[in-house]
This record gives sequence, C-alpha cells and structure tokens, in this order.
Amino acid sequence: MKLGITFLFLVVACVADCSRILAIFSYPVQSHNMMFEPLMIGLARAGHSVDVISHFPPKKSVPGYNHISLKGTLHNLVNNITADYASIHGGVYQMMNFLCNREVKDLCGLLPLPQLQRVTNADTKYDVMITEILGSNCYLSVAHIMKIPFIGIVTNVVYPWVIDPVFGDANPSFIPSQLSTFTNEMSFFERVENMMIHVYSKFLFYYWDVTVSNPLARKYFDDLPPLNDIYNNISLVLANSHFSIHGVRPGTQAIVEVAGLHIDETQVLSEELERFLNSSKDGVVYFSMGTLVRSDTFQVKKILAIYESFSELTNYKVLWKGNLKDMPKPLPSNVKIVSWVPQYAILRHPKVKAFVTHGGAMGTQEAIHAGVPIIGIPFFFDQSSNVMGYVQRGFGVYLSYKDISKVSFSKALREVLSNPKYQSNAARYSRLFRDRPLSPMDEAIFWVEYVIRNGGEPLRSSGQHLNWFQYYLIDVGLFLLAITMLVIAVVFTFVKTVLHIIACKQSCELPVKDKFS
Repeated sequence: MKLGITFLFLVVACVADCSRILAIFSYPVQSHNMMFEPLMIGLARAGHSVDVISHFPPKKSVPGYNHISLKGTLHNLVNNITADYASIHGGVYQMMNFLCNREVKDLCGLLPLPQLQRVTNADTKYDVMITEILGSNCYLSVAHIMKIPFIGIVTNVVYPWVIDPVFGDANPSFIPSQLSTFTNEMSFFERVENMMIHVYSKFLFYYWDVTVSNPLARKYFDDLPPLNDIYNNISLVLANSHFSIHGVRPGTQAIVEVAGLHIDETQVLSEELERFLNSSKDGVVYFSMGTLVRSDTFQVKKILAIYESFSELTNYKVLWKGNLKDMPKPLPSNVKIVSWVPQYAILRHPKVKAFVTHGGAMGTQEAIHAGVPIIGIPFFFDQSSNVMGYVQRGFGVYLSYKDISKVSFSKALREVLSNPKYQSNAARYSRLFRDRPLSPMDEAIFWVEYVIRNGGEPLRSSGQHLNWFQYYLIDVGLFLLAITMLVIAVVFTFVKTVLHIIACKQSCELPVKDKFS
C-alpha cells in the first residue's frame, strides 16, 4: 500500500515538474556549445526531458538528455580558421555578412534534414524551445509550427538586434557595440562611430533576415509569418554577460545574465600537468587562442617573436594550448605545448599568473572567475570589446595581432607579470563576478522553468505595442514642439498687434498736440 502511494506521488510530481524541452543549436561552434551543453545537462538533472539537436554529442550519457546529432552536416569550424583569415575579417560588414548571410544559407539548409523533420513532424508535445539568437531566426519557425514558447541564448553580451524584441535598451551613448573596440567611457567621436556601428549592424541583421532567412524558412514551412513577427514573441533571453565585467546598463526582466554558467569547478589536472605547473619557480603563463583560430597559423615571424619573449622568462613556465606538430621548432626550453587541457583547472592553479588569450567570452570569464590577469590578442566579433573592457578595469592588456613583435609581446608580459595592479584588480573583479544570490546555473534553470510554468507573457514589455517613434517619444516631442511654436506665434502676433495699436495711437495724437502748442 505504502509503495503504491509513493509511486502515485512520484507520478504526480513528475507530471507537475517534469517538462519536455526542445533545444536546437545549429551553429557548429564548439565554444558556444560550452555554454549550451552544461545548461541542457543541468535541466536534465533538474528532472526535465531534454531533446538537444546540435553538432556536438555529449561525451557521457546523462539521464533525461537525448542528443540528436548534426555532426558532419556542416563544414568544420573547430580549430580550422587561420590567424591571417581572422585578422582581415574583423570589419563590421565582414562579421555581419558571415553571421547573417554566408553562414545562414548553410544553417537554414539543415531544416529539411531527417533528424529535424522527425522532431517537427512528431506528435511529441514540447513545453518550450531553446535556441541560440545570433545571425538568423530561421529556427524560430520550428517553435511557431509547434505553437510553443521559445527562449533565446546569447553566448556573449547581447547584440543590439537581440535587445529589440524584449524592448531593452542598448543606448549607444554609453553602451559599446560588441563589434567595436570601445568601452563605456567614449569620447565624442567614439560615440559617433559607436552609434554608426550600432545602427549599421542592426540594419544588416534585419536586411538579411528579410532577404535570406525568411525565404529559406518559408521554403520548408508553409503559411509562415515573417520571422521578425515570430522573433518579437520571444519569451526570455539568457545572456552570457554580467554587470561586474560588462557594466551596468538599463535592463528588462526578459534578459537574464548568466555569465559563468559554463564554468566547471569539478575539473582536475592530470599528474603530468600538475607536475609541470608546480615545477615553475615564479609562476606559469597560459597561452590559448580558443577553439576557432589555430595559433600554429600565426605568421612564423610572430611565433618566433613570442618564443623569444617567453625564453627570457627564465623563472616562468609557459603552457601553450595548440598543435605541436605544426609549430616551428625548436621550442623554448620553458614552453610546453599540448592539444587540450582542462582550462578552468589550469587557470585556478595558484602558479598561473597570466593568460594570453584571443579574448573570447568563455575563456576570459574562466580567467576572471579564477582571478588571473589577461593579455588579449583579439581577432573578431566580441573579442576586441571584451579585451578593451578588461583593460579599462585594470586587469588586462590589449595587443593587436598585426602589432605582435618581440618588443610588444615582451612589454605586455612585463606589464602583467611585474605590475601588482593587474593581480590586485583581477582578484577584485573575481570577487565581484562570483558575488551573486544564485549560481548562474540555478538562475538559468529557474527562469527556464518560469517560462514553462507561466509562458513568456509576464516578461513582455508593456511598451511592445508602441512604434519606434512612440517608444522614443518622437511624436510627443514633435507635438510639444508644435505647441511651443504655436504659443510663440500667438504671443508674437499679440505683441506685434499691441505694438502696432500703440504706434497708431501715438501717431494719431501727435497732430492734436501740435495744434495747441
């Protein structure tokens, strides 16, 4: 009897709390998956049934986590971009063209794949869909067809076009574009350029949304409304940002900051890596360019300049994540190159004193969490904005790829390793970054479950019905200007009339006075 009651209780609890979640992550970018996969696993461990469609199958089986693989359906971007290619594709148009035009044709072309069609045509009733918001909205068509709410994930600070559907504020007067090199302390001409980048990037996103994404989505789904109409019904955005390192900005409840969600504090070092780190006298410099740009494709003269700078750090060891077989030989005696490391475990080791990075959000947040200063060599997208923000906060140094030389790299190393302000500021921002009422994972899970329980309506802005000119009070401003001009015109006419009457009266009285004089 007791067993039956217990079973009934569990069934009722599961019906009440266990939801079916569909997640579609179409971009074949491993660093983005570093945020997606932990959240999906966290939702599965919270008792939900999670179907994930992506290019990166999990390494271990997790109860409640069902992976539907897209692996091999698109070109491989993992460690497959050369430094020279990345360095010349950092302009706003080149970046937006890559995100919203070139890549979209391949990404949206995955919609008719059998593994996706089986999901969209099945009778399975999902409670919510989660997908990345980046360069195309074509996968929002799946949520529309299924008539379910959807949640967007952004793997960095939200781009300007992500703000629009939730009526947030990305005021370019003090909020730097993620496609710029500015911080929130800009000069007049920097604000001018920032505004131009802000407007131009939004124009390009919406232009290619209409001309590229819309036709592709309608090719596979009948009677589909404009993707932007679907986009404007987004329920929630989970952003990989935090005010402590990206600045305080006007917000909305529909944007939830969960930076650091991907950080795995259970990572451990192998005995070999532990011995190497501990063998250093003064400390270790960790070098990694992330999962896209291959450091072995740096120009040889730049690699040799870096080698020469590292060789002068006789009391330091250098751990370099890269492709050893394609690197110039010989290596400096204090440099060890490995193809993969548990990165957070490396960064939080007490011997690690500096992190040489491309400035990607995931790696730099791990360094911030661990309190390690940064030398940033950014290439494209949000990397320059990230690094410049860290420079402004006093725990980072910016070094352009084209300016890498023995002199410039040595100068950056000396600055970070010798000036105590970098360690001090890194420790301070580590405390600020960690100081939260909930962990990023718990925060994200709560808000996903909130949307499942309540839908997205409670989080939608009450200003959503307004046109842009109403939202920015342009109509009110014009009305007040018209009233002001009308009042000025009436007063001017009244004063002019009174003065005319007085003048006429005076001219009429003058002959009378002259007669009796």
